[in-house]
Amino acid sequence: MKQTYFLKFLKKLFLLTIFLIQIPDSQAQRKLYLSADSLFKQRKFDEASDLYEKILNSSSNFNPKIYLKLANIYENKGDFVKELYYLNLYSFRFADERVFEKIYTIATENGYKGYEKNDLNYFLYYFRQYSIYIWIGFLLVGVYVFAVFIIKRINNQFTPTHHKVIFLLYLIFLIVLINLPNNYRTVIIKNEHVYLRDYPSAGSQIVGSIGEGHRLNVINSEDIWYQVLWDGKFCYLKQSDILLIH
Repeated sequence: MKQTYFLKFLKKLFLLTIFLIQIPDSQAQRKLYLSADSLFKQRKFDEASDLYEKILNSSSNFNPKIYLKLANIYENKGDFVKELYYLNLYSFRFADERVFEKIYTIATENGYKGYEKNDLNYFLYYFRQYSIYIWIGFLLVGVYVFAVFIIKRINNQFTPTHHKVIFLLYLIFLIVLINLPNNYRTVIIKNEHVYLRDYPSAGSQIVGSIGEGHRLNVINSEDIWYQVLWDGKFCYLKQSDILLIH
């Protein structure tokens, strides 16, 4: 009995310690945020962007509207690549049609490729917007079918093998669908002239080049190299040449 009370006491003490540790961090972050907002309102964009980016780098718990403020700052500075980067980071987390259209407009005006209103981009946009309803719908169907299988088994009723195979494929499809937005990554080229290589090595053959601002889909990554699809070809980019959206 004493051990139980002692364990409960240790648990409460641990939670209290974590809470007390987080308070100074939270207060420091709030102070930074207020300072950045003040500089932003005064149109001191260089200082404001430094503080906003410091907040992003120091914590995973921040107001996502920082992305929009940074995008606004870089728009005023004429840095459309960084503006697109922060708009994409926001859009990756929140489905906002105005942001989606803003991204498309900036890319079109500057001749950047990879932002087209194609089926994949629309699918990911609407999937993020309505993902909770889609998941619930598919899960309810899965639970219903599984319950039917269980009831048939209890009643010793025969279930055709192809029904089981279809249900298994359905589950695999559901797992892929749920994980698709999280595993889908894109990159924006941040440097003016970037070489595309046929292998993840600095000594590999150059198969082309690409300018800043274009957005590409990531197929795979290996160390400092990212495999992408560009003009129908698989090629590799160095991490130092890209801005990763994830």
